[in-house]
Amino acid sequence: MNAPSQNLRKAFGRVVYAVAKIDGEVQQVEIDVFKNEIAKHEWAKEISLTFEEERALNTDPNIVFLKAMKVFRSNGPSEHYPFFIDLLEKIAEAHDGIVDEEEIMLRRFKEGLLTNINKQ
Repeated sequence: MNAPSQNLRKAFGRVVYAVAKIDGEVQQVEIDVFKNEIAKHEWAKEISLTFEEERALNTDPNIVFLKAMKVFRSNGPSEHYPFFIDLLEKIAEAHDGIVDEEEIMLRRFKEGLLTNINKQ
């Protein structure tokens, strides 16, 4: 699998932050799952940097998510989307299972990708 574009990596780092933060607080177990999974891919380091930037700023997860989805819409289909979805689900599941807010955001992410793919 080739590395996704820099814009896509940054956007995904923002979505990871949004999913981890949407239930109120980014939990250490979510960070651990995230770090463990991205360590498997050399190109994923930039995802972590963007995640940490948003976390340090304590940005509103809904705003971060909407901005990131603009990048996904302009990007079009990508072979990386299944990896992204799988990782988001693992992060959401990591702390007491997937709560309603996380489920809604995951669904919005998946629907946004499918809508984008179907327009191509």
